[in-house]
Amino acid sequence: MGKVFGDMAHEKKQDAATAGWDGFGVTWVVGREAELTVEETGSEPTHPPMLVLAGAPCVVMLRPPDDPAMWPACVRFLRQLRDGAEDLAALLEARATDRQARDGETD
Repeated sequence: MGKVFGDMAHEKKQDAATAGWDGFGVTWVVGREAELTVEETGSEPTHPPMLVLAGAPCVVMLRPPDDPAMWPACVRFLRQLRDGAEDLAALLEARATDRQARDGETD
C-alpha cells in the first residue's frame, strides 16, 4: 500500500481496515467491521438516497447526481459496481478454496 494519510491507518492487525493513497486514488482495505448500507436522505430529488460504505478510517458515500436526467448513467454505474463486486467475491472465494485444498484444510 502507498502513503497512508495521517491517522487513517488503524493498528496493524490483518483484519483492521486501512485507507491510503496508492498513486491511482484512495485504496480502502476492507476489514471485518466494514458495512454497506443505503441511506434515505428524503423523498425529494434534492435529497436522493446514498450508498454508504462505513467501518474504515473514513466513510465513503456514493450519491446520485443532482440532475435526475443523469440518474440513468448513475444506475448503469451502480450495476457495474454490483457486478464488479460479485466478480471480486467469486475470485476471492475460489482462491480461498484453492488455498484450503492446498493446505489440506476443511470447513
